[in-house]
Parts: sequence; C-alpha cells; structure tokens
Amino acid sequence: MKYLHLSLQYEREVQHPMQRLLTDSEALERSWLVTWNLLGEGDIVHTLFYIIGDRKRYEQHIASAKPTVDYDITPVEDNSFYAYVREREKDVFKRFRTAFEQPSVVLVPPLAYRPNGRVDFDIVGEPEALGGVLDRLPEEITTEVSEVGEYDARPGIPAVNLTARQREALQAAVKVGYYEHPRTGSVADVAEVLDCATSTASNHLQKAEVRLIRQFT
Repeated sequence: MKYLHLSLQYEREVQHPMQRLLTDSEALERSWLVTWNLLGEGDIVHTLFYIIGDRKRYEQHIASAKPTVDYDITPVEDNSFYAYVREREKDVFKRFRTAFEQPSVVLVPPLAYRPNGRVDFDIVGEPEALGGVLDRLPEEITTEVSEVGEYDARPGIPAVNLTARQREALQAAVKVGYYEHPRTGSVADVAEVLDCATSTASNHLQKAEVRLIRQFT
C-alpha cells in the first residue's frame, strides 16, 4: 500500500475562512480538519476541526464568515477546542474532494492547516490511482509531494504520524547519541542499529525530522 504526503497551497481567494485567520492573525496557533460529513442538505457540509488558539477570536471570525450556517464549540483545554461547523460547501472544495473519488484512494485525516493557505496530509492507495489524484486537483491549488513510500504510520489524535521505520530511526538515533550535544553517535551508527545502508538511515531521519518540524512550526 503506497502513500503520498501532500502539501497543498490554496490561492488566497479560495481559502477557507479559518485559513485566512491563521495567516492574518496570531489568534490561532494550529488547526486540523479531523473529519467531515458530506451527507448534508444540498451544498451543506459538516466539518469537525481541532484548534489551538484563542477560542473567542475564532468564534467571532467563523460566525461572521459567509459560508457558515451554524457551529458548536467544545473546549478541551484553556487554549484548545473542537469546532463542529455546518457550512456551505465552496466550489473549490467540491472539486478538491472529487479528485479523491477513486475506488483505491483513501485520504487519511487529520488534515493539518498551516498559515498562508497550506494544508498537509497523506493519501494511500494504488500507485496509478495516486498519480491520478494529482492530475485532477483544482488549478487554484498548488501541489507538492514531499514523501512517497509504503504506508505504516500509527493512527492517533492530531499529532505526528511517523512511519514505523521513521520512529525506529529516531529511537536508534537517541540510543547511539546522535542527538546528544556534543554528538556521540553518527548516521552510520544509526544504520548499524537499523541494519540498513547509511544512506537509508539518513533518509529515514530526514523525513522524520521534517514531519516533526512541520508539526510544531
């Protein structure tokens, strides 16, 4: 089962109201689209977001957003909450989800929303079908494929979904002292623990580090 890790860049005029708030204000730190339901009435879609940031500022923004029909907020901690939003589906999102309507393709939630209209997530399926998704995405969305491989990530709450091999590489790196200061282990030492080529160990570490950095920046 192959996967692609996608980074999509939405042009400003087609961004979701929350994407604009992430860019234009420091009120929101992070946001994930956890899941959605397309079985609403007409063009109504139900979405569930997990958000870290200023809840009151988010409510003011989402309440005044044109697509919003209604919403419900459930606090988790002082600076995090779930937002269950009922909104009118924008044309660009209809065309976005149509690109994934292939029998062998599965979109893996959550979708991580970033500032400046960026969204990161994984899709899994057969290689030819995955390539077809990229060809069918709306032209208002720029697509970057940052990872390709076998999918073995561990499921969980909105967090880093490292593959099993990436986790093993990080664990090996910690074990040999690769992250100590001063460094006491090398990539070659990591490769020895993993029983793989040095270049392969380096690749696993780089991909894991990129995901960690994306998660917290």
